Order: sequence, then C-alpha cells, then structure tokens
Amino acid sequence: MSSRLCLVLLLVFLPRTGLGQSPSPRDVVVNEVMYAPSPASNEFLELYNRSSEAVQLSRLEYADANSNFSRVSSTDSLLKPDEYVVLVRDSSAFAQAFPSVRFLTPEDWDALNNGGDTVTLRDRSSGTVIDEVPYDPSWGGDDGASLERIDPDGLSTQARNFGSSEAEAGATPSTQNSIFDPDETPPVLDQVRPTPTGDSLLATFSEPLDTSTVTASAFSLGGEDTPDVTSVNTVDTATARVVCTLDRRLPSGSLTLVATEVADPPGNVQPETEASFRFFQPGTLAPGDVIISEILYAPSPPSNEFVEVYNRSENVVDLGTLQYADENRDFDRLAPRFTPLPPDSHAVIVRDPTAFETTFPRTTFQAPEGWDALNNSGDTVILRHAPSATIIDEVPYRASWGATNGRSLERIDPAGPSEAPSNFGTSEASAGATPGARNSLYDPDETPPQPVFAEQRPRQQIAVTFSEPLNASSVTSDAFSLSGTTVTDVTLSRDTVVTLSLANSPSGTTIEVDGVEDRVGNMLPTTAIPVGFRPSEGDVIINEILYDPRADDFDDRPNQVEYVEVFNRTDRTVTVRGLFVTDRPTERGTSDTIQAGERALLPPSTHGIITATTTFPSSPDSSQLAAAFPDAPLARDSVTFLAVDTRRLGLGNDGDRVRLHRADGTVLAGLEYSPDWHAPALEETKGTALERLSTSGPPEAESNWTSSTDPAGGTPGQRNAVSLSPPEDAPSLGLQVEPSPFSVERDGATRIRYALETVPNLVRVRIFDARGRKVRTLEDARLSGRSGELIWKGRDDAGNPVRIGVYVVHFEAVQTEAGTIATFKKPIVVGRPLN
Repeated sequence: MSSRLCLVLLLVFLPRTGLGQSPSPRDVVVNEVMYAPSPASNEFLELYNRSSEAVQLSRLEYADANSNFSRVSSTDSLLKPDEYVVLVRDSSAFAQAFPSVRFLTPEDWDALNNGGDTVTLRDRSSGTVIDEVPYDPSWGGDDGASLERIDPDGLSTQARNFGSSEAEAGATPSTQNSIFDPDETPPVLDQVRPTPTGDSLLATFSEPLDTSTVTASAFSLGGEDTPDVTSVNTVDTATARVVCTLDRRLPSGSLTLVATEVADPPGNVQPETEASFRFFQPGTLAPGDVIISEILYAPSPPSNEFVEVYNRSENVVDLGTLQYADENRDFDRLAPRFTPLPPDSHAVIVRDPTAFETTFPRTTFQAPEGWDALNNSGDTVILRHAPSATIIDEVPYRASWGATNGRSLERIDPAGPSEAPSNFGTSEASAGATPGARNSLYDPDETPPQPVFAEQRPRQQIAVTFSEPLNASSVTSDAFSLSGTTVTDVTLSRDTVVTLSLANSPSGTTIEVDGVEDRVGNMLPTTAIPVGFRPSEGDVIINEILYDPRADDFDDRPNQVEYVEVFNRTDRTVTVRGLFVTDRPTERGTSDTIQAGERALLPPSTHGIITATTTFPSSPDSSQLAAAFPDAPLARDSVTFLAVDTRRLGLGNDGDRVRLHRADGTVLAGLEYSPDWHAPALEETKGTALERLSTSGPPEAESNWTSSTDPAGGTPGQRNAVSLSPPEDAPSLGLQVEPSPFSVERDGATRIRYALETVPNLVRVRIFDARGRKVRTLEDARLSGRSGELIWKGRDDAGNPVRIGVYVVHFEAVQTEAGTIATFKKPIVVGRPLN
C-alpha cells in the first residue's frame, strides 16, 4: 500500500473531533459580553459550544453592527463541547484583570458600543449566522460588569435571557456564568384571544416556542362541534405568539384551546396545555348604551384616579371596542378586544393599579396603557366607539358638581343627562366610592318633570321653570295654554326654563302644561301652575316692621329677629323673585341693599316675611322667627318666607327708611318709620313690632301705624293685631266712618274714608267734640285724589286719649281755582268696653 493511499485512508477515518466540524446555527453561542469595562479597552466576548461536536474556531468570524468581520482564530484550534473561548480586545488589560484565563486576540477589533450594539458570529465559508446578540443597556452590563447569558439554550434576542454579572470580579470569562439558570420547564399557553371576525385565534405562550413543534395538529378546540385549526403561523418568536386559522367561524360562548407536544428552544416539551377564552358577537352600540357612571378625579393619593362605565343596554358590549379620553382627546382603549361587559354591569378603568388595589382590594379593573390625569377643577370625560368614532357618552364635570374632597363623583340616574349637574353628586359610600358596584346615590328618575315656578316677564312673556331638564323636542307651543291669550312661541334655556311668547296680555291666572317630557321619557300629564305677575307700585305694601328685636340669652324666652312683613293686597298672585330692600341713603346717595327675593310667589291677600338667617331652615316653621313667635302661622303653604343670608337686616332703632323694589328697580312700596310711631303708653318698645292699621291707608302716615298688641310682640305672617277690618265695598260719595262707636282699648282706631266727584288739590280733616272744640287735626293741607282714607286712634293733638262721647269729623276739599268744593260732617262715637 502506498504512503499516499494510507494518508487518504487516515483522513477518511480520522475522528471528526480531531478536525472540527462546520457548526450549525446556535451550536456556538455568544455567552458573555464585556462592552462597558474599566479601562475601556478591556472589552471581551465569550463563546460557548453547546453542541455535542468539536468546532473548528478558524472557520468562525465575528463582528459588531458595522459588519467588519474578523476571524476568531488564524490557526486551527478546536472548541470542544461544553467549552468556552474568550476573545479580547486588549491582551495586556485582560491578562491583568483575569491572569489565569486563556484567551485569543483577534487581529482586528471594532469597539463595542456602550449604548447598544449587535454581536454576530458566522461561518466564514458559507456566511451562515451561527448566533447574534442585539444587546441594549437595558439588558444589563452597563455598570462595569459583563452582560451574561442566563440560559445557553435560550433565545439570543430576548432581554430576559441576559443580565449583569453577579460575580465578585464583575465577569466570569471561560467559566460558567454567575447567573446561569437553564430553562427546564415547558411552555404554557397563557392567553387566547379571538379576532373580531371569529375565524382565527391569537395564542400567547409563556415563552418562545421551538417552531418545529408549532403545527396545526398541535392545536385543537375542546368541546363538540367546534372549528378545526387548519394552519398556524408564528407571529413573533420573541413574544411566543401563534396565529391559529380556523375552518369556520367560532360559536358564541366560552371555549378552550388545547396545545399538545409543543416545546421551547431548549427542548422542554409540554404534553398538553390549555387556556379558556370567550367569543361573542357584540350588539349594535348606540349613544347612551354605555355611560360614564362614576369618576374619581381628586383622590388621595392623586394617582388613584378611576373612571367607571356602566352597560345600560340589553346586549353584551365588547370593552375592547371602546376608547376614553379627557378634554385633550388623546383616546386610549379601555381593554383588550373581546373583553365582555354584560348588560347591567360595570367596568372600572384605573390610572394606578397598585394604588387602586390597595384602596379597593376586591374590585376587578382594567388598566389602559395611557392615562391623561383628570383635572380637579373640571374636565370632560369622553367615551367613544373606536370602530365608528361615535361618541357614546360625555361628562363635562366641574368642581361645583361635587367630589372635591377625595370622594368620587357619582351619577344619580343612569338614564339621566350626562351634562346636568343635578344628575351627579358626591359619593356617600363609607369607602368614598363604589367602583364596580351600584352607586350610593343611585336614584333612577321615574317621575315626570313638574312646573315649579311661573312668572311674568317683560314684553308679553311668561317663564316657566321645571324641576328637571326637559326633552327639547317635547317643548312646543301646544304644550302650554293660558286663558285669554295664545302661546305664539316657546324657547328652552338652561334645559329647565321655558319662555312663552304670548299674543297679548293674559286674563287667566294659571298656566296648563301638558305632554312635556324629561330627558328619560317621563311624560307630564295635564298640570296647572299659578302665574306670578309683575307687581306694580302699591300692589305689595310694607305691613309690619320689627326693627328692635328682643335678644337676651338669659330671659328664658327665644330671641327675636328683625323682620319686615309685606302684604299682597291685589286679587292675583305676584312674583317676588329678585325683590330687594334699600334703607336711607348716605350723604353720597348710596343705600344698603338686601336681596330678599328668591324664586317665590306671593298669592293674593297673603303675607311675605323678609328676615335675616344664617341657617336657612328647610321650612319657615322651623326658623328662629317661628321660635320667637310660636303662634304665628309660618308653615310653608301659608306664608312666603324670604330669608336673607345675614345676621341682621340692619334696621335702625332710631328710625330708618325702608323701600321695597322690584327686580328691575321699580319702587313698590316705601316709608320712613320712627320710634314715635309706637303707642305713647308703651313704656318699652324693644321686642314690639310696628304694625299697620289699614292696608289701604296712607303708608307713611304716623296715624296708620302703632305698636302691636300681640303678647309675642308681633304678628308675622298673619293679620295685624291692631288691623282694622278691611272695607267690604268701595266708598260711596261723601264721608264714611267705620267702626263707630269704637273704643281705643278694643278697636285701637277707626277708619275715615272719603269719595269725591272731582279731584281736589288739598284736603283738611279736623275732629271736634260735642261743644265744638277742635281736639285733633288729622290733615291740615294734604294733596289727595278723588278718594282716600285716614285713621283716627281716638287721641287728641297732644296724644292723650279723648273722653267717651260724640265727636264730629269735619272734612273739607279745596281746589286752587275753585276754593272749597266739598264739605262733609260725620259723627263719631268714642266709647269704652264694658269688660
């Protein structure tokens, strides 16, 4: 046998370990990278042979992202199975740092980037990539320690398979890595989500899969009559997601996907793993089907914001098709697709899962990727259907709506308006909120809207205020009727106020309303409401004044409060909205103003009480005024209570001016009272009101005012104790005296009324005794019209009571040009009560 033949046979039968094989992908892996050392030149790469065969290093070359490849070794050198080789940039620096570690120094070295780079290992002859590590500082190794691979069999492209070295020396060149932790567990099917069309599935595993085990036969749906998996496709090996295509559409309901004999790259085989999912076909979604039912916008801590939505429709809603945003309109999806929200159920969207779980540990929630912080002063929360961009709900809350104290803002009626402050309020729950459950303020509206106030406005208009927002389409001219006129137009403002335009001034005193609806569809049957007409001067008068109340905390009696009583002496209801009172002006002409009128009416021949309060009782009969005057009829339905938010009205004890104004400033009534108006015999005036004797008598005449004789010191809300009986008929021509006889002790005064054929300029009225002596001048030269009224209290000009007996009223009417045009005389009898 020739020597050449022997050499050939030797080469043929020489063990492959001796020559070294050409490696396949992942036979040799980049196992450790020192890319940010100190000194900077001490960079190195460690390679590890994870195959069962020796590898010839001279057949390998490496490079960074620049792709300037360099040979690993210029000479034949074997890397045996389970062995390491270290490639260094600076042999001196490496030898000094790791003196006992063998290494190779390639001829060329491109410095590794500290901000991230890609280390590639390939076969020199074929160009096949053996391994590639696209590291980033976030993977580790940026603190002077090396970047170590955790599992040699794991993926080179996954950050979770790498980390910073924990070795004392900061690296482990040519030895097992300090964080070595091989994967010995098989993959698990974590999640399955159907596509919207229902003809394929997206399966997510706990770790990347060996693609050779990902086949259609490895996947199946549990149960009977379910679709078959016809093909599979690995979407992303790094994230372990597999798309399974089905032969037909999924049925609705709960389903299970089963995966069998799938393995991860290290070869860990999972015999069987499964995950359940739900598929449903969402119903058509319309505005208002899903609503924003609760908002926590000012929590503690601030990150614990949440928004709750509620499905008030009859269909299952896919939360994954809904997006939300604040007024910046940066929309984020509420949840992954096919997250069901059944009818009559809630979903909670949170900003900070950790904070929310701490506060509400047993409440499920969704945590979207994005969240624009909700403004404490006010914001707009918007819910929309993503596929159609349709706005489903929108709540423009403000701090004035409530919930500024760390509690949530709750919707009261799910079917009520989203923009109405009246439909929201501060949560009353003990936890401060009710995420995922029925709101503590839940109170669905099942009653129709009610007209609560109607008043005359200028230019033949009447405004009707309702108890709640109205459905604008139900507000028509035909829905309102008023005797004596026709409604020509209607205007809805602020959702609750309807302004009626009339063809002419009405003769009726009530409005009938029929068929208007609230925002949830409750319809009002035919209902009548009185109209408050604008009062004219003299329609509403000042009838009683308590300017010096009793206020002694130690006299065992309730303290009194200042009040001004007004009286509607007309035959129709008047409005007192906007009513205000002024006092005597200063030298500069300015007066103190008290806003007394609220949304209230003053019916015919009834009283209104203007009084000071700081507590605003729910009813006038529970006020301090009622406590001081327990016999006064101060129930809500018997008196108009006009409370003023102040401690006192500021009525002067030494006299003052009181003027009553309409909302537009028109003076309705006025007088300047004086302490001298009290009865002369009254020793102590504190705690005693001044009462008007006659509602038709002169308002500023001292003779028409005197001290109340009621034991409580006044008669707020009822007929004055000293009031003269109102005349039954209009006065006939001439002079009338009523009552006569009268007594000072019992009747207090008598009324003298006159009526003339022509209008005089002046009237003079004197009273004489039976001997013809003048005892009292009631009017000496007063301007007057054709009729009028005077009051005589049975006293002389000195203020002393006259004797019992017969007296004569002498009345004279004078015109400037014609002189005396009328003279009347009428007897008056002054008596004394028998008991």
